[in-house]
Formats: sequence, C-alpha cells, structure tokens
Amino acid sequence: MDSIPLLALAVIAAVPAVFIGARVILYPTTGLCLWVLLLPVTRTVADLVGYPPGEGPIVLQKLTLGDPVLLLTLAGLLNERRSAGPAYDRQGRRIVWLLAAFCVASVASATLGETGPESLIELATYSWLCLALVVICQLLSSPDRVRRVLTAWRRAGVIGCVAGGVGTLLLWRGSMDNLLVQGGRVAGLFEGINQLQSFVIAVIPFFCARLFSRAASRGTRILYGALVVVGFVGVVGSGSRAGVVFAALSVWLMLLLTSPRLAAVWTCAAVLFAGSAWHLLGKHLDELPYGIRRSFSYVQEDTLELDELSIGRADQLRTFYTVFAEHPLVGVGPGGFAAWVPRVVPGGKAQEMHNSYLGVLGETGAIGGLIMLALLADAMARTLRFLLWAVRARDPDALMAARALFVSYASILMYGMLNYGLRQRHFWFVVALTVAVPHVYGQWRARARVPARRTRPLYGVVPCVESQV
Repeated sequence: MDSIPLLALAVIAAVPAVFIGARVILYPTTGLCLWVLLLPVTRTVADLVGYPPGEGPIVLQKLTLGDPVLLLTLAGLLNERRSAGPAYDRQGRRIVWLLAAFCVASVASATLGETGPESLIELATYSWLCLALVVICQLLSSPDRVRRVLTAWRRAGVIGCVAGGVGTLLLWRGSMDNLLVQGGRVAGLFEGINQLQSFVIAVIPFFCARLFSRAASRGTRILYGALVVVGFVGVVGSGSRAGVVFAALSVWLMLLLTSPRLAAVWTCAAVLFAGSAWHLLGKHLDELPYGIRRSFSYVQEDTLELDELSIGRADQLRTFYTVFAEHPLVGVGPGGFAAWVPRVVPGGKAQEMHNSYLGVLGETGAIGGLIMLALLADAMARTLRFLLWAVRARDPDALMAARALFVSYASILMYGMLNYGLRQRHFWFVVALTVAVPHVYGQWRARARVPARRTRPLYGVVPCVESQV
C-alpha cells in the first residue's frame, strides 16, 4: 500500500531533477551558476536522507547536493562544441598545474605515509577540488559568463548570511539543535560549523563593494549593509573567535581601500569605545547563549591565561612539531594528523590541525606543503597585480571588483592560519576567480576599441557612475 505514495514522490522528485540535469548538460554555465548557489549548502546526502551523524555509507557522508551538479556541468562542458577561447593565461595555468602537482604529492604521501586507507577519502576530495577548479576556469571564459557567475555568488552569499542570521536568532531564543544550529553553535546550512565563518568572510567583501559604492542607490546600500550585519551576526553565533576578528577585518579592509579617510575615522571611534564595550560585554557574557559566549572567550580575565577552549590549539602545535620532525618529506598522509594528537599529547583530543599551512605540511610533508604554499602565493600575487592594474587603468568596475577579490582572498588566507580550510569548495571558487577574472577583463580591454559603448565585463556586479554612461 505504501508503494504508490513512494512512487508518486519519486516521480515528483525525478521530473524537475531530469529537467535540471538536461538543462545543465545543454547549458553548462547554468550548471556552474547552480553549483555556486549551492556553495552555502554543504549538508551531505547522508544527513538529508536521515542517517545519524557519522553513520551511513561513506560515499553518502561525503556527497553533497553540489557534487552531482558539478559532474553534470563537466559533462556539459565536454559536450559543448563552441570554443570561447583560452580560459586562462600562463600564470593561471601555473596555478592549476600546481594544484594538480599537489594532488600527485598527496598520492605519494598517502602511499609512503602511515595513515593507510583513510587517505583515500582525502585524495578523492583534493582531486575533486582540482577538477572543480578546472571546470570553473574553463567556463569563466567570457564577460557574460563572469557576470552571471558573480551574480550567483552574490545570491549564494545572501543564502549563507541569512541562514546564519536566522540560526543566531533561534539560538538566542533557546533552540540549541535544529536545522541551522548544532550543539549550541550556528552552522547555517553547512555540514561543519567552521565552514560558515569562512564562507561569510569570503563573501562579505563583495557585499561591501556595493555598500561602499558611491553610485549605489540608498536602498541598495541599506540592503547590502543589512546583509553584512546579518552575516556578521551569524559568525558571532557560530562561536568562532577567529571568525569574528577576520569578518570585522574584511569589512575594515574594504573600507580602507575604498575610503582611507573614512576608515581612519571609524578606526579611531572603535578604539575610543572598545574598552567600554568590552567591559559591558564582560558583565553580561555569562548570560549569553553558548555560541555567542564562545565567540568572545579569549582569555580568563582573572588570570589572563588562555581560555580552556584554546588548549587544544596548543596540543595541535606540539603534535605538529613531532610529526614534521619524524616525517619531514612526505608527512603522515592526507587526513592522518588527527590520529597523532593522542599519541603525542596524553589525553589529547584527536582533531585536525587548525591551521591550513601547518596542517598541509604535517600531512603531506615539505614536498606537498611547498607546492601548496607556492600555489597560494601565486594566486595572491595575481590578485595584487589585478588590483594595481585596475588602479592604473582607472576603471571603476575593475577597481572595485579587484578590491573585493583581493580582500576576499586575503581574508580567507588569514583565516586559514586558525582553521583548516583547504577542503572547502568556496575557498577554491575564490581561487578560480583570481585565475579567470583578471584574464577575462584583460582580454576585454584589449579588444574593446570604444569601451564606453560596450558592456563592461563587471557591469551590474558593482554599480559605478562611469559604467552607466
């Protein structure tokens, strides 16, 4: 008797799925936009079908809604006959090849290290991220595609920030476990709590690009200012001390690059009122929900010692010294760092290194670590070159987009010093933007003989007076 309702539900779900799949294959850029929209939704299929946390088939524990979309997008890209020209220049190709070289180094580390079969999951993750980077860079090959994808990125930011803000509201009302809150900390629609802070930090600069634009209407400024505040509230509710610091820093950096004088005024005001605000917060800190209280637990005020929440970081650092000393070249294998913490620190908790750069050095050794650090440094150099070029070209659209891209990438790199974020999809999406956007804009400038009469590549992404002529 239950077969008929189940069949009806299957048909209802299959019809739109088949339609979306066919459209993605026919129009791969649509698939990329959908994949970007799903960046703030990383709940696994195992979680969605009802398995308890940590249970179910390992494939379902790693599979997210965006993974099939990316696979269909790849199929559409391979099926696409039309060639849009080279997708990236020499430096962009070098970044992609460095990531591929890191995957090869990870295979060597997994083979020679001590982790064993557990490394296969990490290898599959890095290989999938490398494939995602290639697909994104290939599809971001024209100004129209860049505009569409950046619009999808902004809408994904709205989804992520609103989910975090609503989760903080539910936390404030006493709900400790629900769709958006995990164990008293806001996670939004992400599988891991720390993914929320990293995502908000990456997307806030693009909101600030509209918030601080002089050509934006008052309603637009109010809207994006509210989104920045809501995103910051979500970071506070997630219980991340580093997230609070770097989210505020990303806003300040965008303000500094846009209007140094206004940034100086706000900095002076913050310094003047910081002491009073911190004293007032200390009086009522114990009354706040756990997630919010954790965001401001830096030191014990009576002894000025590290809060107990920070002791685990010291254990990880001690473990890293031992791991790197014993396995300097190839490391212990991808995903193998956590098991070493109890071995080095008696009673220590098995957890991954909360530092992207020390973590990759410990797990893949000097070989894989140096390749990854070279990749990240090359991408940073590319964002700086794009920013300096935009300043010299006096192109308002490119300048504001270059500021947002630089601050976004720099912020998540700094956040990586306190959390491991190299597996997060939005991190590599920002890297893909650093590869594709400068190249596409440079090609457009070279081909546009009359720039004022042609639609700029970033028109509509950042409203500027000159771009509306």
